[in-house]
Amino acid sequence: MPSTAAAESVAPGVRRVRVPMPPGTGLPFSNAYLIADTDGRVHLIDPGSPTAEAREALRTALDGAPVASIVLTHLHADHSGGAADLAAETGAPVLVHERERAALRLIAAGLPAPDLKAWGVPAERHPELLAAAAVPTGPAAQLVDAAITGVLTDGELLDVPGRRLRVVGTPGHTDGHLCLHDEEAGLIFTGDHVLPTINSGLGLGGPTATNPIADYLASLDRVAELDRGTLTALPGHENPFTGLRERCAALAAHHLRRADEVAAHPGGTVWEAARTLTWTGGWDALAGFTLLSALRQTAQHRQFVAQRA
Repeated sequence: MPSTAAAESVAPGVRRVRVPMPPGTGLPFSNAYLIADTDGRVHLIDPGSPTAEAREALRTALDGAPVASIVLTHLHADHSGGAADLAAETGAPVLVHERERAALRLIAAGLPAPDLKAWGVPAERHPELLAAAAVPTGPAAQLVDAAITGVLTDGELLDVPGRRLRVVGTPGHTDGHLCLHDEEAGLIFTGDHVLPTINSGLGLGGPTATNPIADYLASLDRVAELDRGTLTALPGHENPFTGLRERCAALAAHHLRRADEVAAHPGGTVWEAARTLTWTGGWDALAGFTLLSALRQTAQHRQFVAQRA
């Protein structure tokens, strides 16, 4: 496997940087993408984690090239954490979807802890879940929020000379997650909305006015419609892939199966319902953030089932 500091060409004028992630996060790297414009500048998608190793990987890949803009697919630190330092170094604007900016400000202000008692979580599991819930809040979110200088809207074209990169709002993973579609080049930058083998967690961007499961299914349909069989997906983790329409269908089927499982166990607490569901690594392997995500998704699926009844 190439070094995480190496930049490799994945399409004409587009290079990928495998940005190292901190140990213990479960994944070795996130993907940053460097897009060259016709003015000789670089537009960067998702600078990655806020670590010295991540910063060095980007510096090596950029090799002094002028950075014209920094676009964040979503607020999570493994995609947005390096934005503040990179913006300070380059003077480049940092852009997010308008719904993600609103979510970031809520998170930076401090979110209420999940009601573990109402979910029926055993008391001995409360400390690890409360610690996991606190990770996206506080100084880290404030730092990213402070670095943002502009917001993007659905259908907007980015100011990238020589390209037509269009914003596609894809709520679900977070409320303001976005993808970027380059129809002329046959590319779509999918962030964590669609990954080639991993099922992304949903509702991981703070409270939402709508149900994240329903939002995600609608977002999958929206992205799948863009694929005419020749689209290459450039995801936030793992490797570029084709067959986006089929992958979207598989992800939708996964969540609809989960909804059916939840519907089959309508009684009891969220904890009791979650224990009955089929989890990729098994229920007993869930802990900390993954357990909290499983419980949140169970609650979201319950709401989704009730809404579609």
